[in-house]
Amino acid sequence: MKNKNRSKKAGPVLIALGLIVIAAVVLLVQRYTPSKERMDQTAYFGSMQENEVAVVLQDQISEKRGLMNNGALYLDYDLVRQNINARFYWDSENSQMLYTTALETFEIPVDSAAYTVDGAAQTYSVPIVLQQNSGLYLSIGFLQQYTNLEYTLTGAVESAGASGTADKSADVAENNTENAAGTEGAVPHVLITCQWGSRTSGIVKKSTAVRYQGGIKSPVLTETAKGDTVYVLEELEAWSKVLTVDGYIGYVQSKRLQDVQATEVTRDFIEPEYSSLTKDKKISLVWHQIDNSDANAYLEEDIADMTGIDVISPTWFSVTDNSGTITSLASEDYVTKAHAAGLEVWGLVSNFSKEVDTTSLLASTTARRKMTDYLVTEALRLGLEGINLDFEAITEETGYSYVQFVRELSVACRKNQLVFSIDVPVPMDFNRHFDRKELGTVADYLIIMGYDEHYAGSEAAGSVASLSFEENGITGTLEDVPANKIISGVPFYTRIWYTVTNADGSASVTSEAISMNNAEKTLETYGVTPVWSDETEQDYASWTAEDGTFCEIWLENEASLTKKAQLVKKYELGGIAAWVLGFERNSIWSVLSENI
Repeated sequence: MKNKNRSKKAGPVLIALGLIVIAAVVLLVQRYTPSKERMDQTAYFGSMQENEVAVVLQDQISEKRGLMNNGALYLDYDLVRQNINARFYWDSENSQMLYTTALETFEIPVDSAAYTVDGAAQTYSVPIVLQQNSGLYLSIGFLQQYTNLEYTLTGAVESAGASGTADKSADVAENNTENAAGTEGAVPHVLITCQWGSRTSGIVKKSTAVRYQGGIKSPVLTETAKGDTVYVLEELEAWSKVLTVDGYIGYVQSKRLQDVQATEVTRDFIEPEYSSLTKDKKISLVWHQIDNSDANAYLEEDIADMTGIDVISPTWFSVTDNSGTITSLASEDYVTKAHAAGLEVWGLVSNFSKEVDTTSLLASTTARRKMTDYLVTEALRLGLEGINLDFEAITEETGYSYVQFVRELSVACRKNQLVFSIDVPVPMDFNRHFDRKELGTVADYLIIMGYDEHYAGSEAAGSVASLSFEENGITGTLEDVPANKIISGVPFYTRIWYTVTNADGSASVTSEAISMNNAEKTLETYGVTPVWSDETEQDYASWTAEDGTFCEIWLENEASLTKKAQLVKKYELGGIAAWVLGFERNSIWSVLSENI
């Protein structure tokens, strides 16, 4: 009887244990069984309006959308300008898109397949520019003719007439159609590759799911087949973040990948060539300040003791209004005398007039062309060798149009064999909009204005051009511009700084620019001997005037300019330029020539 009772009691316990084991197995199976849930495509790419296409740019999903129009794919203009090809410029004045190459400018009306190139009519297979959904869109096929990019369109069928290739071949159109059918229920999206070089790639060992996040419970974005190539964006311990060839960014188990290695990614594309009139020798330039037409007559006197200089840049041309009117102080006789002295003449044009709103001026295509036509016509009439563009106080708002003006003026100079140089500030975070890489591509020379480190209006006294300021300007520009296109601008002037202590204890700071000789005379007057400053690599002096004003000066002289000139050799630059003729001592000419 005791054994039977034990058996009856053991039965429910075994059943309970069995149920626990079964439940544990179910939980384990559930825990380690990969999810088959599909990621909602709209949740992944975001909601879109009719005919919109999501854009995956390199390895990021863009906030900007593409557009399908009559079977052709278009990209948002701002996306193109900011990330793909900045040479497209929206001419709001004439409601047309401009595209400037090395030798020509395209004028592309909205919603038209017809356009002009320097006055000659051209046609394309589809409208190049669309204006829809309160935005502008560019044909990706037209864009690809002038840009090193590839794209894969998924979830939408593109017509052969706008396949996005320069030759619009049918086999590419078929490939795009095949990609479109590759992912069932895919939201229309395009993968764009426009950055080339080394990327990490891997081969899929066997068919596997690409998941939204790392982990087998994360929803599935798409699948990859055995032998597919993916780009590996990040390698984690068990999972790798990848980009698939059809434009999905997700995660696969690392063990599913093999041959993960750096791969050189290229495309057969001929980059546009921008010829330059850079010289085989170092440029030695001095600016000549001409404030009135009578000053031209003093050229021979002003350069009588000058040696080692081969280019003179008179400040002749000034923009005087927002329509692009330019006044001139130019003199044919000046040019004749300069040539007789062995000097090239690069006429300088400035935007310093208080009547000029540079933003409005440069935003006007009519004004830009008016200035370009005038400058080139005058340069050819006068027999100038070059044009020097000295547009300053360029704000971030103005930067976009400024670069376009430089492009357009460079085309005219290139066609007419005029050396085109532009004056740019030392690179700083606040002036990145100068786009030095593009400027260095289209212009012949960039002259770094390595002065005004402290300027009239500065709140504190300081050096006009410490050596580190000059050198940082050079190294910063070298990040974007070839050395032989860089000219180092140095000052012949210095500033005396006057600091007055006010009744309330605050300080008022003013300054005046003076020549080297005047600076020396001032020190003699006050009986002050300067001392060398290792911080600025200049002679420094200070004294207190009779009225209690505290005076300071950081001298520009033979010692400081020797060190600045040596930077030209050190960095193998294109030359040196000095502001301004008449502020130097005669001994300075040999300092420059001997050290560059």
